[in-house]
Amino acid sequence: MSIELFVKLLDKAHRGQICTVKEWDSQRVPTAVKGKLKKYELAKTVNLQDPINCDDELVDRFYKAGYEMAYELGIFCQDSERIIKVTEEDLHYGFSRAPKKLILGKDKDQVVMLPRRPEDGVRPLFTAPLGIVVTEDIWVPLNTGIAMQHEVDILQGGSLNTVFGSPLKGGTPYETVGGRLQYEYHQEALWRAGRPGMPATAPITSPTAFGQLGGFGIPRGFPVDQNVCMILGPAEMKTTYDAFHKVAHALNMGATIMSGASPMIGGYAGPPEGTAIAGVAWGLVQYYVHFADYGGCAMMDIRFNCNTNRDSIWALSTAIQALTRNTDLLIQSVSNQLGGPMTEMLLWESAAIMMTLSVSGASVVIGPRTSGGKWTNHLSPLECRFCGEVLHACSGMTRQKANEIVKQIIPKYENKLREPDNGVTFQEAYDVSTLTPKPEWQAMYDKVKGELIAMGMPLKW
Repeated sequence: MSIELFVKLLDKAHRGQICTVKEWDSQRVPTAVKGKLKKYELAKTVNLQDPINCDDELVDRFYKAGYEMAYELGIFCQDSERIIKVTEEDLHYGFSRAPKKLILGKDKDQVVMLPRRPEDGVRPLFTAPLGIVVTEDIWVPLNTGIAMQHEVDILQGGSLNTVFGSPLKGGTPYETVGGRLQYEYHQEALWRAGRPGMPATAPITSPTAFGQLGGFGIPRGFPVDQNVCMILGPAEMKTTYDAFHKVAHALNMGATIMSGASPMIGGYAGPPEGTAIAGVAWGLVQYYVHFADYGGCAMMDIRFNCNTNRDSIWALSTAIQALTRNTDLLIQSVSNQLGGPMTEMLLWESAAIMMTLSVSGASVVIGPRTSGGKWTNHLSPLECRFCGEVLHACSGMTRQKANEIVKQIIPKYENKLREPDNGVTFQEAYDVSTLTPKPEWQAMYDKVKGELIAMGMPLKW
């Protein structure tokens, strides 16, 4: 049984080799990455002039490096300060139990997730948005507007920062109440949008395990047979008791599990090449450690807190292609943009990263992370629609063609990454009563979409 195997995994988290957080971060991870960079001759292979990697031989070397790192390094449990030993047999057990097809949602809103390869014509799924903080007063109309966009396949929704007007504090009973309250808001948004069977990764308001315990799989909570538990790990190659609480709860419920993490360029894994190796390693090991049904990775560059710059696009395309070329797993990734609503910057960033992930073979992409997730209510349905359009339209495109297009797109925003256009709030970008974009926001969308079509991106009006 999965729950019995999970207990044996917990035993490893309490009986494994003792290691401090400092030693793991500053010695174990960097040493492992450097060793693989040298062994597989991967140092300084990043090509910022061709941001989307098109070299299959190079991608396969990154896979071998990440695969070895996964079982040689293992996973660090932050709370017990022990190393969870992972064997090759453990990895393959995780792969063997992972589904090769997922049917999510209900009735007419049901969607199918399938494994994809680079340049695959199979339609990827799009999950929106990426957990941006949204106030209670606009949570329902904003997420209704997002659910109305049929380019969005799975609704994640925004994170609540209050419950009935009181601050939602992680790890407290406020969070437990927040998980339940988010379900009520979520269901109202789906009902208003006419998509009651739409699946969700839920509850997004769950900084610790209490949000999930309070809102998922309980009476009058997110139904297990329609929705997905989201379980994340911190960088690099770590897990936590909170993640394990969520895993245990999901296994008890018989729920579908989505797992992920964001290796950091410029962090403990070092340069883009090292971060790509860490991304592959984490992308593989989470099927064992978090019992993922689908998982993956999403690079972040700590200089900008995004993954739309050249280094991130190259590292992300390399890691995702390594996973999708060499496994039949369902692989997810994430788009992290810095531009805000009602800015062309947001649209150009979204075009670059969504096209990259589509041609690299991701089965599902989560986003956008509008305004870098820094500003409350900085999110609108229009960029969610746009992200889904690009992701879906680019399935089947060659990486070479996508690379030529992305080389035209990146210069349109990269000089703004340190001081991005933060944009405006939902209320300023949209007519809240009609859930339609303001004319100037619609005009920006039309302009950028037209230019992308002229570049050769197969979007449709």
